[in-house]
Amino acid sequence: MTSDPAPWEWEFDWHLTNRCNFYCEYCHPQIRYVLNKKHLTEPDPDLVVRRFEDLDRACLVHMSGGEPFLFPGFVELCAGLTRRNWISINTNLASPELVARFATEVDPSRVAKIVAALHVPERERLGLPMGEYAESFRILRKAGFDVVALYVLYPPLLPRLREDLTTLAALGVEPLRAKVFKGVYGGRRYPESYTEAERELILANSGEYNFNRPYLDGMLAFRGQPCTAGMTSFKVTVTGDVRRCASVPTSYGNLYDGTFQPAAVPEPCPAKRVLVLSQCMAYLVDPPQPASAPAAAARP
Repeated sequence: MTSDPAPWEWEFDWHLTNRCNFYCEYCHPQIRYVLNKKHLTEPDPDLVVRRFEDLDRACLVHMSGGEPFLFPGFVELCAGLTRRNWISINTNLASPELVARFATEVDPSRVAKIVAALHVPERERLGLPMGEYAESFRILRKAGFDVVALYVLYPPLLPRLREDLTTLAALGVEPLRAKVFKGVYGGRRYPESYTEAERELILANSGEYNFNRPYLDGMLAFRGQPCTAGMTSFKVTVTGDVRRCASVPTSYGNLYDGTFQPAAVPEPCPAKRVLVLSQCMAYLVDPPQPASAPAAAARP
């Protein structure tokens, strides 16, 4: 996640719950139409903490969903995990009371990153004021957490992008990343279908997110290249099954029942199309280097 040597040996990308208080139009179809309609019984936080500690490795646990703060006992889970490991969180910040508790009960030095997704249309649909999001954002920043806002560049949102970014900056929501949409809209696949004008707008307003350009340039597959996914980085499903990554479902046992076993050596990537480019860049044995996007100062 940074250019400095990481204090952890293994990384886990954990889809820890199907629960979500949003129903975003651009959510991945499997999550929106399948997973979020099937709420499974989540494991006890103490069990998960114990399973990670039993690995006897320093770990970074990325937590997403669904909405992580809706995991039963989420603050206790984070406090337990950060005793020996590190965490990062992808959240919509729509649980202000729990966010405030988290800010006082979890050690910020053990939280690598909090990515706070904005989901502006969904907030407007639900009548959730952006000021409430901004307040939670500021609480986390003041408590010492590395938190960054995330704006998904869904094609219908592009005409309002500059106005939204100006509004957020006035509310003190900085830094901000704008990330390309990956999926199908209007019968067209993205990010390939952005127009040239849309590409220029995206690259001028990406913030610190450096992966928009490689996505737009078609860097979507690394088939045959050796990768440490499955060896030192893993995808954990909502049922605890451990897979190689989001793009490759190779199984390595189950984290919850204690049967997880990693691969011994890096293996070539078999995916025809990757889902999370930033992870590929981190886990490939010899990754290409993404070009930096133009500075956000290009906004009018």
